[in-house]
Amino acid sequence: MSPTTPSLFRFKDYEPVQDFNDRTTSFKGVEIKNVIELGNVSSSSTFVKRDLGFQGKLGHHVLLTYGDTMFSDAAGSDQWRGMTCNSAAVALDDPTAVYDTLLDDNNYPRCFLKPTEEYGEDPSVYALGITNIVETSHGEGIMYFLLNHRPDFKDHLLGAGVAKVSIESSGSSPIPRAKRLGKYWWDGENQPWYGDVCALKAGEHIYAYGHAKDNPWVYLTRVKTQSAFNLNSYEYWNGESWQRQNLFREDLDEKQSVFWQVNQGQVIWSRFHQCFLFIYCDNFWSCQILLKSASAPEGPWSEPITVHKPKPVKEGGNVYAAVPHPYYDPSGKSLIITYTNHPNTIQAIRVVST
Repeated sequence: MSPTTPSLFRFKDYEPVQDFNDRTTSFKGVEIKNVIELGNVSSSSTFVKRDLGFQGKLGHHVLLTYGDTMFSDAAGSDQWRGMTCNSAAVALDDPTAVYDTLLDDNNYPRCFLKPTEEYGEDPSVYALGITNIVETSHGEGIMYFLLNHRPDFKDHLLGAGVAKVSIESSGSSPIPRAKRLGKYWWDGENQPWYGDVCALKAGEHIYAYGHAKDNPWVYLTRVKTQSAFNLNSYEYWNGESWQRQNLFREDLDEKQSVFWQVNQGQVIWSRFHQCFLFIYCDNFWSCQILLKSASAPEGPWSEPITVHKPKPVKEGGNVYAAVPHPYYDPSGKSLIITYTNHPNTIQAIRVVST
């Protein structure tokens, strides 16, 4: 498939958390008026099957970041053609279409953040899981990753780290680039995997949420945006306040956590509801899109409400990695949400609030 350059949509200069300045702000409860199913999300420039699809805005473009990306054909067949452990695409004005610009000679997506020989990593047994991009300055951002070693086809999560992200222009096509800062920052055996759930910019800080090994809870770190690439500048939520000392496995329990039994999702600021929203799926494989709300990134978070119960595309299947996309409606009254319907079918809905 030869990619054709679409008329790229320039998202408005809208920062969803620009108006967050008071963690005691009161907010009304979130109520859902209706949900419209928009269909499957596909690439306009290549044939792939993949999952996740986190969103992050750099400059005028929204970049979408994915997990395992398997090369397919126009019929969506399962014939093996190759894959990458992650990929990135550009969002278009149609939420069911994306545009891949980082392509190889066969017009398949290149790996966005690669395992490298520099760190002794063989791509056949190492992989990098990535989440959303957070802008640190106009057109540049940070992305958190999780390094996975799986020589026996089992996950061995070695550590979490960060990468710098930027956009290059090639003609009319914005091409995303990512560069790791070290093998990883946080040891996967003994420290939380910060950023493996999602990250968020709110006020002057970036917040990164992460799981921990053999643990059902999610923990939180933050850093001032201008210091995001300096590990020593990070602070850690201990359940009551922010501290400079990191949390370690032997000290981790429910007290320091902000979420329980969730898989991946994203936290956003809602102008319409005047609160933070966490859109996600749980770890109970309940086949539903859930929502929590709070007046601060560390919570306390409300009990979840059910936004939508998708129909599995395969008998016995499920959904995961629900992602909100606030840039389509800056007012926040409606919200595009995508999610992965197993196996590897990304779908979109529009949710209207009252």
